[in-house]
Amino acid sequence: MIIKSLDLVNFRNIKEATLAFSGTFNVIRGRNAQGKTNLLEAIHLFSLGRSFRTRRREEMVKFDEEYLFARLACTSDAGVSFRIEIGLERGGRISVSVNGKKLAALSEIIGIMPTVIFIPEDVALATGPPSERRTFVDYTASQISPSFLQNLKEYRKVLVQRNAALKRAMESGSQPEGITAWDEMIVECGAAIIEGRQEMLSEIESRASRLIDDIMTGTGAITMQYSCSVDLSGKETKEALREALLGTRDQEKRRGYTLVGPHYDDISIFLDDRELKRYGSQGRKRLASIILKLAQAWAIMERRAERPIVLLDDIFSELDDETARRVNSLLSDRYQSFITTPRTEDIIDVEAARFFVEEGVVAVEKE
Repeated sequence: MIIKSLDLVNFRNIKEATLAFSGTFNVIRGRNAQGKTNLLEAIHLFSLGRSFRTRRREEMVKFDEEYLFARLACTSDAGVSFRIEIGLERGGRISVSVNGKKLAALSEIIGIMPTVIFIPEDVALATGPPSERRTFVDYTASQISPSFLQNLKEYRKVLVQRNAALKRAMESGSQPEGITAWDEMIVECGAAIIEGRQEMLSEIESRASRLIDDIMTGTGAITMQYSCSVDLSGKETKEALREALLGTRDQEKRRGYTLVGPHYDDISIFLDDRELKRYGSQGRKRLASIILKLAQAWAIMERRAERPIVLLDDIFSELDDETARRVNSLLSDRYQSFITTPRTEDIIDVEAARFFVEEGVVAVEKE
């Protein structure tokens, strides 16, 4: 996938911008809090239909303005062109179209343009709560498998409804209504999620170990271990999940929510056989997070036969020159990349379209 152009009106602090991009590197330079990351956020909006910074869409609308408009033109690796337009009013009304055809919801654009994004907070892949690692794997699998994405959406919906039934039963002292039906839906979708995650982990792990050898020779392999909230030993996933739900039923009635399932699972990340969360230095955690994101991009590219757009928010500030050079080489060989940085010297030996952002005004930089 290649993004050709981006038009923005009233997006964050960007009053207006019309930009054309290079098919390889695009470097976005500027001091902190000037609007560099806002450009990445705008591009990401066209991938998942939501911001990676906030759940409140109206926060993307420029202060003291009532609406935003964004238009992106891209071309798939198969040569199919897309023109996606998004309008958002501060009151919440949304309009979205693809090649002139209006869509019912912003979520319908998911799957058109895959992206992989790295932000400084992604070091939480190694150090943060289990939800960070689940989201990482779920996002990768969702970009590759529509059925996984559908199961994930359905599971979340059913989980809310099952928890509501358990809460009502707890408060009233009665039996939870329709719990058997909710159980079977949890089992069907939950088992598919667990198995999909395990398959995806295997693919990410194999690619990450190859990438780390290219970037940091002698550092050791990256391995990943899935920790399931139900005992899978010697059982099919559905059977194990069904038994676990039955076994926790009394506790669930007392507490008013679901106690087992893929929403409780975790993933441990190891570098050279040492768990990063417990033993890794800040530098090793950051390096591992970058490599896992590159492995994510590689998996999406091979499984979808479509290169994802790679968005990198100030990733080079803590890398030495040689490591940065090797990361640049990997990116230039495979993807269209958008890289923010406060310093030109962080982007070493690459030909790129260069942009300078100051107080929301985006200008093309001449080399």
